[in-house]
Amino acid sequence: MPIPAPRISRKRTRAIYLLLVCLLVAMLMGCGRKPTTPQLLLLITVDTLRADRLGAYGSDLGLTPNLDALAEDSVVFTAAYAAAPFTLPSVSALMTGRHPEALGIFRNESVFPASVPTLASELNRYGWKTRAVVSNFILRHESGIASGFETFDDEFPQVEIVRKWPERVAPDTTEAALALLDDCVPDEDSHCFLWVHYQDPHGPYTPPEALHAAELAREEGRSDSERLLPVSDDHTGIGAIPNYQIIDDRRDVGFYRAGYHAEIRYLDGEIGRLLEAIEERGLGRRTLIAFTADHGEGLGENDYWFAHGEYLNDSQLHVPLMFRVAGRAPERRNDVASLTDVFHTLLAASIDFPLEPEPAGRDLLAANAEQTPSRAYSASLGGSHQQRHGLIDGEYRLVITQRDGIGDARLTNRSNDIDLSAAAPQIAKPMRNRLNRIRARLARGLEETLQDLSDEERKSLEALGYVGETEP
Repeated sequence: MPIPAPRISRKRTRAIYLLLVCLLVAMLMGCGRKPTTPQLLLLITVDTLRADRLGAYGSDLGLTPNLDALAEDSVVFTAAYAAAPFTLPSVSALMTGRHPEALGIFRNESVFPASVPTLASELNRYGWKTRAVVSNFILRHESGIASGFETFDDEFPQVEIVRKWPERVAPDTTEAALALLDDCVPDEDSHCFLWVHYQDPHGPYTPPEALHAAELAREEGRSDSERLLPVSDDHTGIGAIPNYQIIDDRRDVGFYRAGYHAEIRYLDGEIGRLLEAIEERGLGRRTLIAFTADHGEGLGENDYWFAHGEYLNDSQLHVPLMFRVAGRAPERRNDVASLTDVFHTLLAASIDFPLEPEPAGRDLLAANAEQTPSRAYSASLGGSHQQRHGLIDGEYRLVITQRDGIGDARLTNRSNDIDLSAAAPQIAKPMRNRLNRIRARLARGLEETLQDLSDEERKSLEALGYVGETEP
């Protein structure tokens, strides 16, 4: 004989109903936010910073104590790569999870398309405040990269020493960020995305004299520090010092390498000041910090000096990438990561967002993410007579260089420049096929629109090589 179900009183039924209604309302009010959603999402990006100059990435120079301390508490990606060795294409990939070619961004004079969702616009759509401070003139409002930011500070109170190009140095960038920080998170119920982009250590290298002198002393005894280089007639840095880098007519390698290192040390102090302010305001446990760089800098590799944009090797593309997530244990990850992954990773960490299928990026912090395919595509299409397309797949790198319609493919290990094309055709051929499929897909991307530059702006961009003759 079946046991009759217990009768529930009308009073109890009403209580259950009210409880379900309350739960539904709570779910709706919290839609788009996870229980562990950070109150502050802080994205720090740095211009022209090689990964191998950080202690967390193996450097013994001691330039980055604050960033190294951040790395100790973070998920650190040892094999992270930029999508391009130029600022606007690289940052656009980071902000959208899409490759620059898909966005129609081939160079720094391209215009970011307003129709494309960005990290800022998506967070803003879910009620987040969005703030930004940038210090590179390439990232000014007119570039379009301000899309989705309610407040976008692109004031440039200084000018570079050589070209007189507008910029903002690290201490002023930190001060501007602190001013926005106080407005960004006024109470515990607010959520804010703050992006801070530092121009240092982009050349010309002009750190404080005391820091430069200390690094010059370190250069003494290095075999190539007194090597004299010719001065290039342009920006390229191939076999010579780019003309926009020349300070006091110096041509010795040690002087400029010391300047680059001193700027990194100077920058690290300012980032330390920003991170300390986060802690002083009691936001440390409620902040997700993401740190990376837009690209690297050549310091003599391939006889390429104090410049970027030409090659797709580690000096140009290998960047630091780390995420400090409250409540998550630090770790070091060796799977290949791309800056296109940052968009997906930060959205997934911040809101319940249905990510559209996009082959370019993945959530790096998802469960078992290190076991998913790890590849990174990159390209250098503007500002040169040559175009390069590259793919990093596991431990290998394949780069196709095109000049005058002829393509040359070269396979190397990820971390060195030894040509393996002839010795490992079984690796080179499938990688080339994958790379060509990616290129074919990206060829269907948006059309490029160029910025409306004044004569003075165009002249300055040409001096740096940011206005190129190559058509994509």
